[in-house]
Amino acid sequence: MRDFLGRIGLTTGLVVLVVASVLVSACSGHAPELVSLEYRLALRPLDPRGDAVSEQLSVFAAVGDEDGFKDLAALHILHDLREVYWTLNPETWIRNDRGKETWLGGTGLSAPDARALPRGLYRVVLEDLSGDSDEATFSIGAGIELGAVFPVIRRSGDAVYVTSKYPRTELFFLDSGGTVLRAVDAPRQPESLDRLYASAEWRREASVLVAYGYDAERNLGVFSWNLDLNP
Repeated sequence: MRDFLGRIGLTTGLVVLVVASVLVSACSGHAPELVSLEYRLALRPLDPRGDAVSEQLSVFAAVGDEDGFKDLAALHILHDLREVYWTLNPETWIRNDRGKETWLGGTGLSAPDARALPRGLYRVVLEDLSGDSDEATFSIGAGIELGAVFPVIRRSGDAVYVTSKYPRTELFFLDSGGTVLRAVDAPRQPESLDRLYASAEWRREASVLVAYGYDAERNLGVFSWNLDLNP
């Protein structure tokens, strides 16, 4: 009888051990992976002459998680020294799928005073639902804004062109709420708005034009002053 009870106790112990092992295995997942990082500092004039400027940050990360995309919980962008940070989650981040890569991030990230963003080192932390994380860093150099020149949109009737020092310059048609309706390469010679918008519907749909130049070497973007299409 004693041997029988001993065998029962041993069997029970093995069952408990197996169950505990299964539970630990079920709860343990894989840490997320931050594969690659892109960032850009954007300057936007606050008056037609560009005497006052606001700064905005765009950050996107190529991400991976063996537990699935739905396991990703947050993307944190932090400047530890100045204690400035932003947190993006599935409700607020922008998702871009590029082939087999999934990129998450946000645009228009600004400092509390909406002016200069801190220079120096930033951390980007990708966190999953279990609290596991991966991180990468980037740096905004002091004086990155020096020499920046705002593009200028010039209009004559229903034709426009853009003066810009940046080879990569786009022209955006925006609606009254600021949503981009169409983006085209900025014309350097007068071009009709009908042709740029691919229809005459810009008269009904679009409210504002804005040009955006990009300096790839410095990860710097520069906006023009908005041009009201219906003054």
